[in-house]
Amino acid sequence: MSAPLLLVPGPVPLHPQVAEELAKPALPHYGDAWVKAYGEALELLRYTWEAPKARHFPVVGPGHAGLEALAHTFLRRGDRVVVIENGFFGERAAEVLRAHHVDVDPVASTWGAGPDVDRLRLALRRPAKAVVMVHNETSTGVTSPLEPIVEVAHERDAFVLVDAVSSFGGLPLPFDRLGIDGAFAASQKCLAAPAGIAPVAVAGSLWESVRPEDVEGWYFNLFTWDRFAREWAEWHPTPTTVSSNLFYAFARALHLVKEEGLPGRVARHAKMAKRLRDELSRRGFPPVAPPDLVSNTVACVTVPRAVDPSALVRRLRDEHNTYISGGLGSLRGKTIRVGTMGTQAQPDIIDRFLGALDACL
Repeated sequence: MSAPLLLVPGPVPLHPQVAEELAKPALPHYGDAWVKAYGEALELLRYTWEAPKARHFPVVGPGHAGLEALAHTFLRRGDRVVVIENGFFGERAAEVLRAHHVDVDPVASTWGAGPDVDRLRLALRRPAKAVVMVHNETSTGVTSPLEPIVEVAHERDAFVLVDAVSSFGGLPLPFDRLGIDGAFAASQKCLAAPAGIAPVAVAGSLWESVRPEDVEGWYFNLFTWDRFAREWAEWHPTPTTVSSNLFYAFARALHLVKEEGLPGRVARHAKMAKRLRDELSRRGFPPVAPPDLVSNTVACVTVPRAVDPSALVRRLRDEHNTYISGGLGSLRGKTIRVGTMGTQAQPDIIDRFLGALDACL
């Protein structure tokens, strides 16, 4: 049997060079080689975020560890935070922030639509510490525009925190130029690295908004990460043990982004996503998102009336060793989701999937 065709919206298949790093013998998480690799990874994060002015932290943990780190470091109990909810992960962000005892004020819009900027503007008539949004909502296949959100938030002196889990390294995301204050991503999506590292970027505006002595806790306190990066820079720049294989694989994935070139990588994702959407639409699977907001890293499409999406997902898995995802939340039982991230965004991969799909219809 051929290798599984993994087309869920993350994790994605590893590039052979990345997989090779995982297979190597474990090495120390300190010392000259480690410091060199860590420094190179930070430079590559600056490149991929397009954020040379920001501070960068490869927090070890799942993607939402990045949100926890931002919330823990820069938000306080009782802070008012406006959360844009237009899908499952917008609602998840609100859930995470409520656990930090901040005052969450959701600005909701229909799943499949973009953010309601007019409602956001109204919500910000009351002071808010931050606006939190999901850039690319994998539950709906919607890529929300960043510019109007940043503009409206900054007009009212609110920071902008962005969930870039499924856009970082695959969609345009010029952190510095847009004026984003904080963002987090995940290694297993567009970077096509193993799950387990949450890259966090923090602009100076956000970094200087709190005093280090006012931040409680240790691991998710980004000032802890900053202190070790400075004080132990010559041998151990992280506060805790990091899996050397995981980190070297992550660093290799970042090198591959630079080798391809960010503009070319973004263009490849756009080309392959359009090809998939066009072929799915021709088969009666139109995108949930409107044309101007459709994602280039995950296709969320409605199924024809005669097709049971759960049964289709099972048949693809059991009969063709092909893995896609069903819908989430209110779209469960109505949609399927197919990733076009990193190593998934290749013509032969798209063709293999379409062949398997046709055999199931």
